[in-house]
Amino acid sequence: MLLRLACELARGALILWLLFPRLGREEQGRHVQRWARRMLLILRIDVRCDGVPAQAGATLVVSNHVSWLDVLVIQSVLPGVFVAKTEVQRWPVIGRLSRASGTIFVDRLSPRSTRRMVERAAVALQQGRCVTGFPEGTSSDGAEVAAFHANLFDAAIKAGADVQPLALRYVHGQTGRRHDAAAFTGSDSLVSSMRRILATDTLSSRVQLGERISTEGQTRRALAARSHQYIREQVLRHERSAGPPQASSHRSPSGRRYSSERSAWTHSRSA
Repeated sequence: MLLRLACELARGALILWLLFPRLGREEQGRHVQRWARRMLLILRIDVRCDGVPAQAGATLVVSNHVSWLDVLVIQSVLPGVFVAKTEVQRWPVIGRLSRASGTIFVDRLSPRSTRRMVERAAVALQQGRCVTGFPEGTSSDGAEVAAFHANLFDAAIKAGADVQPLALRYVHGQTGRRHDAAAFTGSDSLVSSMRRILATDTLSSRVQLGERISTEGQTRRALAARSHQYIREQVLRHERSAGPPQASSHRSPSGRRYSSERSAWTHSRSA
């Protein structure tokens, strides 16, 4: 699995550095989406989406934040440009891939950096791109959703773009309980997190898309509050119904296999 993962990372780098400059926006999105799905297949993480993703276009996607896996999961459903903390630039391999893919970096402790992030996100939205961010400003174990910072929503208001709330959960594929293996919090390192995920069985991701919110006549704080309310309600509802989190378990040497790429993505209109 490690060799396949390394090969796919290298393949992604070649796509970004050699192919991307010659592609249009929609073609770039399709390539990113396919690459993210291949990465998740190698990691043996299936993604199920409740709701139908909107067609490509200017949308600010806002989600709760649990793990570095969030980027792959969301790219597999709604490919676009991400807003990330500046520390990601220093991550081995992933940092270079993030820069090459047009990630908008922000130092959340710097007002100047935050203003620059809003301006760049607004420009990307005005160009018809999908921009995704995590307004909590930090990651959690997935049991709660912290209050949203409102700055990012300014970009949607400036560009006149809709906001798409997205609730993200990681669960045990068989029981539906929250799975603690994906959480990337505290002093956790990227390497230790990857090792834990690679050693975990039946890890699944659940994506729930709320109704798109028009920015017309809205303030950034109102948009942040509405988005947060939807996402938190979904997370807490499933947390209460599914019970306590499932402890991590290890895969057998053979692991799981998927018969085809399509088997890992199930899109449903049901809630």
